[in-house]
Amino acid sequence: MAAGAPEIDPIPTAQFPKLRALAARAPWRTIGACGSLLLFGMVLFVLHRLVQEVDIADVKAAAAATPWRVLGISLAATAASYVALTGYDWFGILHIKRRDVGYPIAALASFTGYALSYTIGFQIVVAGAVRYRIYAGAGLGAAEVAAITAISALTLWIGIFFTLALGLVTEAADVSRLDGLSVTVNTSLGVAILVALGAYLIWIGRRERAVTIDGYRLALPNVKSTGAQILIGVVDLMGAAFALWILLPADAAIAFPTFAALFVVAMTLGMLSHAPGGAGVIEATVLLALPNLSTDAVLASLLLWRVVYYLIPFTLALALLGGSELARRRGRMHRAGVMLAAVMRPVAPIVLGAAVFLGGIVLLVSGALPAETDRLHVLRRVVPLPFVEASHLLASVVGVVLLVVAHGLLRRLDSAYRVAQVLLTAGLIFSLTKGFDVEEAIVLGVVLSLLTVNRRAFYRRASLWDQDLAPAWLAAVAIVLAGSIWLGFFAYQDVDYTNQMWWDFAYRGDAPRFLRASLAACVAALAIGLHALLHRHGRPRDTAPEPEERIAAIVATSPRADSNLAFLGDKRFMFSEAGDAFIMYQVQGRSWVAMGDPVGPAERTSELLWSFRELADQHGGWPVFYQASVARLPTYLDLGLSLLKLGEEARVDLSKFTLEGKAGYEWRYVDRKASKEGLEVAVVPARDAVALYPELKRVSDSWMSSKKNSEKGFSLGFWSEDYLRHFDIAVVRHNGRIVGFANLWYGANHEEATVDLMRYAADAPKGVMDALFVRLMIRAKADGYRWFNLGMAPLSGLADHPLGPTWNRVGAFLFRYGDNFYNFEGLRTYKSKFDPVWEPRYLACPGGWVLPQILLDITALIGGAPKRAAPSAAAAEPTLTEDSAA
Repeated sequence: MAAGAPEIDPIPTAQFPKLRALAARAPWRTIGACGSLLLFGMVLFVLHRLVQEVDIADVKAAAAATPWRVLGISLAATAASYVALTGYDWFGILHIKRRDVGYPIAALASFTGYALSYTIGFQIVVAGAVRYRIYAGAGLGAAEVAAITAISALTLWIGIFFTLALGLVTEAADVSRLDGLSVTVNTSLGVAILVALGAYLIWIGRRERAVTIDGYRLALPNVKSTGAQILIGVVDLMGAAFALWILLPADAAIAFPTFAALFVVAMTLGMLSHAPGGAGVIEATVLLALPNLSTDAVLASLLLWRVVYYLIPFTLALALLGGSELARRRGRMHRAGVMLAAVMRPVAPIVLGAAVFLGGIVLLVSGALPAETDRLHVLRRVVPLPFVEASHLLASVVGVVLLVVAHGLLRRLDSAYRVAQVLLTAGLIFSLTKGFDVEEAIVLGVVLSLLTVNRRAFYRRASLWDQDLAPAWLAAVAIVLAGSIWLGFFAYQDVDYTNQMWWDFAYRGDAPRFLRASLAACVAALAIGLHALLHRHGRPRDTAPEPEERIAAIVATSPRADSNLAFLGDKRFMFSEAGDAFIMYQVQGRSWVAMGDPVGPAERTSELLWSFRELADQHGGWPVFYQASVARLPTYLDLGLSLLKLGEEARVDLSKFTLEGKAGYEWRYVDRKASKEGLEVAVVPARDAVALYPELKRVSDSWMSSKKNSEKGFSLGFWSEDYLRHFDIAVVRHNGRIVGFANLWYGANHEEATVDLMRYAADAPKGVMDALFVRLMIRAKADGYRWFNLGMAPLSGLADHPLGPTWNRVGAFLFRYGDNFYNFEGLRTYKSKFDPVWEPRYLACPGGWVLPQILLDITALIGGAPKRAAPSAAAAEPTLTEDSAA
């Protein structure tokens, strides 16, 4: 609500014309995804050239011939690498001085996060979600988890750059054979990286340096700590490199330092490609770096390394993650299914999303490889050939769709759950009927079983095909599909291609089946990609408006005068089951912003707040309560929301307001002066005010022109005849001409009165608003109202203490020194003249990383509300259909 000399936007944005532009997303994600696809395509081309003469049987034989002693040493090196990885998080915990968390928690978060994300890819989504889940259970806040993540990433990249630089300097000749650059260029690059690291050390060594992450001030590690970071990163990379180096063929005449330099280059390219586990990129780089070794033997070494360094830690991470959730629930549960669901529910979207994604990869890879001959002999006796052909083709299509459905499972979509169940069941059947692939069917069956017992983890009602697929996810789908197709061409490279192959149907026709299945999978992927790129989400769709009387009846019972914002026409409504209370809200981006507390009986508050939170969560949105009152703060805290103080609302106690005696001298003077200047204030009933709208519009336009501002909405009124017709209008006349006006809001039971849309002409006498306030307060007091609400003073009352929250300190600073942007302190001073009671108002919302986006969404919502309003929209009760999403 806004009332006072100027109209008030509690988050003032009109003075910041560039702020809204910050909300626009730069196309870097799309550019990065395209770059990853380009890099992967180049690597795939090189890999294809390198393995043209490879025989899969030779690769299997070479892998089987690897001594167990060598595998044991590789496992030990892998363990050393992952122990060093845990040092990333432990170093971050020590740096933010939260030693109370303990190394076991850090090790669990680091190991599970990296093991899962290294294998699946999508490191920010997977590792971030796992890390936050574990650390939140240990009492760390979102900002602290963000700080640990930032320190871990810094440690990783410092280690990579240092190791890469050493390799470029010491092994420049071998690296030149890989990247095609001259020895001089590679040496110069290595020296440049070392110089940059040295400059960084000098920069942080001169004084303490810090960065701010979402309002959390994070001091950068000093020189000594950076040395420890380099050591941790080098141990991690050397362990991973040694795990592969020891698996190389016995005749590999390459020293470990040389191989380590080449390995770091391969790992860096793999990370830049965003391919899951750097698949294909690392293989191509290593093969290119070792041209004198048998390609069959090197491929066998790489496959074994994938098992040792990726698959085994991945399996162990899943077990540890499930065990950590089991440890949180030590109570007895009688049913195994219930226990498993309770253990997995917090991590089910992550684990099952990853499992379904891997299931899609399994189906695509299986469709690209030839079937086992012995199994085909059994299959041809029980399954007709058309079913075999159809199963093979459909299995690949199911694999592509599963890659997309996995994204919906991460978002907890119930539609993704249902589709995944159908696809996994179909994939299980197709696995058996296309080649009697029992192992593949068992894997899909296990995933289907885990998905079924975790039904309650997927509750968000939104359409799977309306979800926003990030460019990085589409790139990953394309990479997996391209990789499977390349694998198929590699497997059938000895088969001469002819056009007739497309129409060759036979039990042993593996190559023709691969071609047809690949084409179908590509068509499915292309359709999904085009839909994702062309589809853009709008806001949840509106349905037919409710009768206006329904909202008016509830507003009439509310003691809050600002409940009249319900008539503004720019909001949606959620009603209580009894239909006697509502929350007015609007959706902007992922922010579901409710205006103030629920309107209606107090006993409906908890019901409505929880229902609203659940509705936002079902659609993947953030519940936000703008200008929340002190009375409802316990419930907002119960909802798990953070509280930020927006400012204070000024309410004048009318029982103490008077024009008599010494206390009323100033207002008595204002009133008499207004009379002498010919100012007359009259309250015109709503039905009679309609005839005055042309004159009032002239005053409004003059006011807007003088302020050089545009209309705002949502939390304050704007010019709209459909809106104004609900209210009495206070009109100020000067010598018979209207020079100012304000629409009046009343609260039920004579609790409070106030004004909203308060405007005056540019040529109105000075002090016209003071006169209007005084006359309206006198009238409200005579009518028996208890309070007169003067509206918000933004950023007022924020404690400026060194130990206070960052939001409060920044807000207090702006309040004192932000006059060039907005008259914060002047507005508070103006309202203080009326000796009001100050009541705090809050923003209740999820904290942490999403807060800046929420503030930008509120800014856009307030600025765009007048465009959203429609005639008679105040009566609308927009509802959300299952196929709509925020």
